[in-house]
Amino acid sequence: MNYKLLKDKSLVVVFTYAPAGLGHLRVSNALSEGLPGSVTPLLVGSDDKITQNIHKFMSIHSLSKQLMEFSQSGWAEDIFTPIYRRSLRANTDETYDQLVRVIKQRIDVPKEVLVIATHFGLAIQIASIKDKFESENGVKMHLIVQVTDDSPQHMWYVPGADLTFVPSERTKEALLRYGHKAKLPLIDIVVLPYPISPTMAKELTEHRREQRSKQLDPYTDSQVNVCIPVSGAAVGMDYFDKIMQYLHRRSRKFVFHIVSKNAPFTQYFLFAISMRPYARLYTSTHDREVVDLYEDLYSRETISLEITKPSEQAFKALYNCKQIGGSVLLFTLPVGRQEYDNLDFLRRHNLIFSKSTQARINSLFERDKKLSKFELDSLFGLNDSIRGIQLPNTSHKAADFIWWCLSNGIFKKMACSGCHIKDYDSEIRSNSVELFWERIEQYLIEQGENLI
Repeated sequence: MNYKLLKDKSLVVVFTYAPAGLGHLRVSNALSEGLPGSVTPLLVGSDDKITQNIHKFMSIHSLSKQLMEFSQSGWAEDIFTPIYRRSLRANTDETYDQLVRVIKQRIDVPKEVLVIATHFGLAIQIASIKDKFESENGVKMHLIVQVTDDSPQHMWYVPGADLTFVPSERTKEALLRYGHKAKLPLIDIVVLPYPISPTMAKELTEHRREQRSKQLDPYTDSQVNVCIPVSGAAVGMDYFDKIMQYLHRRSRKFVFHIVSKNAPFTQYFLFAISMRPYARLYTSTHDREVVDLYEDLYSRETISLEITKPSEQAFKALYNCKQIGGSVLLFTLPVGRQEYDNLDFLRRHNLIFSKSTQARINSLFERDKKLSKFELDSLFGLNDSIRGIQLPNTSHKAADFIWWCLSNGIFKKMACSGCHIKDYDSEIRSNSVELFWERIEQYLIEQGENLI
């Protein structure tokens, strides 16, 4: 596509960023990679320490996790959502001032601003100041919301948004039902595959494909590269640390690549890891650099396994095993409604095992069963698109489970089957970023036609 309107100098593209984990920034980064080369997007971030601290507190403490999950569904969500919305709308000065600076600092004052919001908090704030911004600055604003989980949480229904992108029809329908029930203005919701990095979607060379295959072959001594991205809230550090120690005792062929923000709450963990010869650290004090380090790691090293939360990282399952980002995904215990919903998305699309098959695998593992070829094949059946598996809750069991799966050829089988993701399924294609910008260009064309 030509992207004539996106390239127009009178339009400024702005991404927003909230200090609530790295996920929102990863999505913004993926989308920015797909922009035409002549378009330089700007980043507007919130320095809201309250949001940052709440996110960290809710992610780490067991009681706060329960409170978070309780507030994300049922009558509790119905009560909490409007209260939180009002709070956000009452605190918009910082966001407004940043957006004004975006246009004032340009030599040629733009006629339009296209704002991409990947966090519902900033989306709600921007929607509430949209009319004021347009009238006081004489600049047309387009607000685009990208939902960053396949989770129809009420917060993602943002009246005033021009387009809202969601990863599935199920989430679209649930949000529309909520909006109707809550008597909110109708919004335009578009279903597109989850936006994943185009850089990570590049095909591996034949040599690197063979490397990934050998790493997961139980009958070779090839070094196994395991990536462990530490979340923005630094969840699970002790769990990860012990998994690494237990697996290293099992075999010296495991090499762990830890990507983390260097912050006060990660310093002890990172210092301990730095003393281990089987671990390599990739750190920065800046969130954006942490996201870049993660992609750089995958571009340089052939990663075969990744231990990760089923957050937005779950959608790495949309890569196939022939692509740079197509490592086998090992999911930790879900925290919060959105992570359960993300796993449900993967399950619906046969990207992870069904609950019954996962339970069967767990039972075989508990008995330390040596799998025959027939038993291994029967776990997969006709499913040729498995990309991930769920780990046990304790670190010792998780390490033993990883070793058992590797030794029994489950990971090798997953890597082979994961090369056959069905691209015709509109919800699990890996060219999502391209589709996103095509839809934005179409929207801008429609807006121009409406003015004629």
